Amino acid sequence: MEDTAFYLTLGAISLLILCSGFFSGSETSIMASSKPKLHDMQKRGHPGAKRVYRMLKDPETLLGTILLGNNLVNIGASALATGLFLELFGEKGIAIATLVMTVIVLIFAEVLPKTIASHFPEKMAGIVSLPMLILIRVLSPFTFTIKLITRAIMRMLRISVDRSDPNFGEEDLRGAIGMGLAHGILDRPEHRMLDSILELDELTVEDVMMHRSSIESLDITLPNEDLHRRISMSTYSRIPLWEDNPDNIVGIVHIKDFYKEWNNTDTQAFDIRKIMQSPYFVPETAIVSEQLLAFRKRRKHMGLVVDEYGDIMGLVTLEDILEEIVGEIEDEHDVVRAAFMREDSSTVVVTGSMAVRDANREFDWHLPDDDAVTIAGLIIETLQRIPVVGEKVTIGDYTLEILAKRKQAIARVRMSSTTPKDGDNTAEQVEETLAL
Repeated sequence: MEDTAFYLTLGAISLLILCSGFFSGSETSIMASSKPKLHDMQKRGHPGAKRVYRMLKDPETLLGTILLGNNLVNIGASALATGLFLELFGEKGIAIATLVMTVIVLIFAEVLPKTIASHFPEKMAGIVSLPMLILIRVLSPFTFTIKLITRAIMRMLRISVDRSDPNFGEEDLRGAIGMGLAHGILDRPEHRMLDSILELDELTVEDVMMHRSSIESLDITLPNEDLHRRISMSTYSRIPLWEDNPDNIVGIVHIKDFYKEWNNTDTQAFDIRKIMQSPYFVPETAIVSEQLLAFRKRRKHMGLVVDEYGDIMGLVTLEDILEEIVGEIEDEHDVVRAAFMREDSSTVVVTGSMAVRDANREFDWHLPDDDAVTIAGLIIETLQRIPVVGEKVTIGDYTLEILAKRKQAIARVRMSSTTPKDGDNTAEQVEETLAL
């Protein structure tokens, strides 16, 4: 072989290997690009991010173009290398060409470009996006034909050809939050807050409300002196008012409005009806995230939860919803009562009123929370009766023992997991004591 032909062939092989590396790196960088990062870059006007985002909307065409181009250049490089080595080494050239091209393609056309692309996916994707869009248009007749043949074969094999939505979904977001905790980007309180925000669409106000048995309300017909005395003893900023019976809520009084009117009016002439606000009723099936927006829109902080018959079920406040996100909010007037105490790495003592969701978050457990809100409710739902003190119930991988009751209400429960986690800090039991 003449020197000119030799160097031209060698140059062509090198160019085809570079093209193969381009296709391999493009595939890795585009497919590995973070959709949230691309979205943020797109909002900031990054042209490469816009192109990548557009290509990811049709991954079938994108992958078809990349694989078609990659196979063409790899086959071309292998054919030229085989011819070159046959000229140089005769029949042995086929084996030598196979060995040499395998090593070269593996290192320079696969491993090296894909490794680089995986370290800088968004940056690399932005660089290759323009030539890739051009190739998609140029090779579109071929990729379209390949797509038709592929889909026909998939239908013959009874494999669904419906394209799923490639966009970033809620499960991806949950996974990203979990990875943030695992990699130390988020600490546990931040993880709980973000995870709780995603759960707001799955909860109803019935899950977060204060039960009617715990509502502090006042008879509107009480003498003014009794109203003043009862309100002065309350730790709440808003109190429901009822007439005839506690289920007939006729208004809500704000403590600030009460004292303003009380201080400027004669005791005998004082009329609480003049300052009370109309009650705001919320259906028990209202979604928590929607109710949060409703509170903001109506400029309300409290709603009375009613069932389908209009009976009072409980009371929900803006603070209740916020506590679902940030945890318990306590002010200087609240009596701090810890909801649990650790006994060892796999056993805790909790109050019966502790929410199942809170227990799952606090201890990283997986107790069912579909049908019951509290631990006590979960036990009763499982047994279909009220248990006695000392009775044990097994729910999945957890054993719950009733330690104390108040009348018929479950007050204290010992919970044990049969799959304890390593690294639990049992020293917390010194600081976390039950006030039962």
